[in-house]
Amino acid sequence: MRISKAIVLLCLCAFFVSVLACGGGGKYSDAKKVIAKSNKILEDFLSKMDKADDGDKVAIALTAFTKDMKAIAPAMKELESKYPELANRQNIPPELGEEGEKMAELWMKFGSVMMKIQQYADHPEVQKAQEEMNSIFN
Repeated sequence: MRISKAIVLLCLCAFFVSVLACGGGGKYSDAKKVIAKSNKILEDFLSKMDKADDGDKVAIALTAFTKDMKAIAPAMKELESKYPELANRQNIPPELGEEGEKMAELWMKFGSVMMKIQQYADHPEVQKAQEEMNSIFN
């Protein structure tokens, strides 16, 4: 049950970040820096998870992801408040451009990574890392 809650929270965060990530200029120009940072964080995380073949490596990847996401979480929440219309994934503003497309792609891959994390759900360090990660989405 705990893992399901974590997945739901991560998917919600992924949804908001992927929507915000489509930014480029104009009205949403202030989102560009946050989007670029979140893209980099996510790319690094996905790369580490691709290489992770045991619970320790999964825990290390999760811990690094959590640390990096904590650093940008306040900026993400601020953008989320400023642009509530971005929550409508079906209607992404065209001004958000290429960065947004990249972010959407990355977050699509995120779902498969969550499946891999579940394979190591009994590993104590993975459990601890998941709890830390959940704290940034609450």
